[in-house]
Amino acid sequence: MTDNLKIFRDEFLNANTWAQRKDGIPLDLLDNLSEDELKKAEKELIDILSTKDDWPIKGLGYIKSKNALLKLYELLPKSKKGMKVTIAHSIFQICENKEMISIVLTEAPKVSNQFELIDLVYLLSDFQNEQVTEMLNNYRGHKEYLVAYNATQAMGLSTKEVVEKFRKEEKTSFWNKLKSLVRN
Repeated sequence: MTDNLKIFRDEFLNANTWAQRKDGIPLDLLDNLSEDELKKAEKELIDILSTKDDWPIKGLGYIKSKNALLKLYELLPKSKKGMKVTIAHSIFQICENKEMISIVLTEAPKVSNQFELIDLVYLLSDFQNEQVTEMLNNYRGHKEYLVAYNATQAMGLSTKEVVEKFRKEEKTSFWNKLKSLVRN
């Protein structure tokens, strides 16, 4: 076993601490594997596929694993909301099945957690579909700063307008008005 495969196993496959996961999926670890190592990593990712962890799903989509398609299709009806979008995204990455777009259009609006939405906006930009792009563009006006900011960034646009909008709103927020009353 080479160091690259060991690093993949430690930092991707078996990453289960906040410190290992806080910066997102280390897809670059897959890029560092040789062809033989990648086959081993692919099998190991397929073996642990479930709706409980999106890292293996995203990794298999990233490497365009045709061997994972059957299991991904099996997981699709067992999932919902953000996980369903993630699985649909991986299937789309692997085989460009256009049916995945309708799943995304149905499931993404059901996601209300801002942190889950932040992950999803980066997936949406990969579909290159007018309706999905429109949905992504609508997230740029989201009430939560981080969603709006990341949606704008996912579209490859300048975030300056979003930052200015939220700074302006912050000045008129309840807490800032309260602070000014306490100071006076």
